[in-house]
Amino acid sequence: MSPLPLLPLLALNALIALATAAFLSVFGQGPPQLAAHVAFALGVLPLILAAMAYFVPVLTRSAAAGRAGIWPPLLAWCGGVLAVWAFASNFSLAKLHPAATLAGLGALVLAVWMLRRIRRMFGPRHPGLDWYLAALGFLILALLAILLMPLFPAQRPALRLFHLHANLLGFVGLTALGTLQVLLPTCMGQTDPDAPLRLRRDLKWAAGGVLIIAVAVASAPTFAAVGVVLYLVAVLRMLHAWWHRFGSDLIQRHGAAPSLAVATIVLCALLLLGVAHGYGLMSGRPAVAGFVVGFLLPLISGAAAYLLPVWLRPGAQGEWHKVLRAKLVRWGGVRGLVFGLIGLVLAIHAVFSADG
Repeated sequence: MSPLPLLPLLALNALIALATAAFLSVFGQGPPQLAAHVAFALGVLPLILAAMAYFVPVLTRSAAAGRAGIWPPLLAWCGGVLAVWAFASNFSLAKLHPAATLAGLGALVLAVWMLRRIRRMFGPRHPGLDWYLAALGFLILALLAILLMPLFPAQRPALRLFHLHANLLGFVGLTALGTLQVLLPTCMGQTDPDAPLRLRRDLKWAAGGVLIIAVAVASAPTFAAVGVVLYLVAVLRMLHAWWHRFGSDLIQRHGAAPSLAVATIVLCALLLLGVAHGYGLMSGRPAVAGFVVGFLLPLISGAAAYLLPVWLRPGAQGEWHKVLRAKLVRWGGVRGLVFGLIGLVLAIHAVFSADG
């Protein structure tokens, strides 16, 4: 059994979770951590793990994932349920330990399975695999920070910020950037022969930037700003390559690619606004809402719209796939732009409503 049957359900689950989190954040319902964990722990994390299990056999030119591809997203989803329950009820760190443990176990299982596939593969190693492994490494470190909080109570604020940034920019961000290098050209019906070179060259900048941000954000905002610059190197190189290759074809009302491009541009803007957050010029709650609405919604809706026909009916692509994809990506560019603008408005509003 492969993760393919789960992917449509997890994509729907993620979109519902993101919409719910956006509602909770915008209208101030519940603690900020509740909305964040509805979006990431319950929605995005299981989908990303299942998507990795789907893409890794493609990148390693091997058979579809078996049970090893099913258990990681299921474990992560169960952990997400526990995390949301912890923040929705009488919160205590002890309630988060089982959630972090389940999600961490899912990440470890997937990482071990991925390494085994890489060792057995024939031919050159696709550099996108290294982005996935780095993303899983940041996820495991982020979850470890949760387990360390009771042992180091004085460091809890720093560990919480490390957990947040290692998750958002490390796990989610590196997975997105590693996938978009291949997925966006595919959505355009083209290939990008320079993508493997960029993936090999830019991982050190993106991963190094995340590590600096996550470690320094609590006490050294100037040093964290250096991490933002390093991270932006990878993102801006990718955007420049897209514009050079595809140009105005990215600016369309319909299609998945325009939505993915909007998400990437919004990520750049949010990184710059994150520097303002590091200096105490904006509050964290609207910034997370901006990340959910402006980056994740156009990213996941665009990717799911393009990939859903393949997930529903794997195998040879026919007229059914073409018709369904055309329906799903209709107004995709407009939809992505609306999400992106709303997310930026939420984040920029945070600059003028900083609560320290």
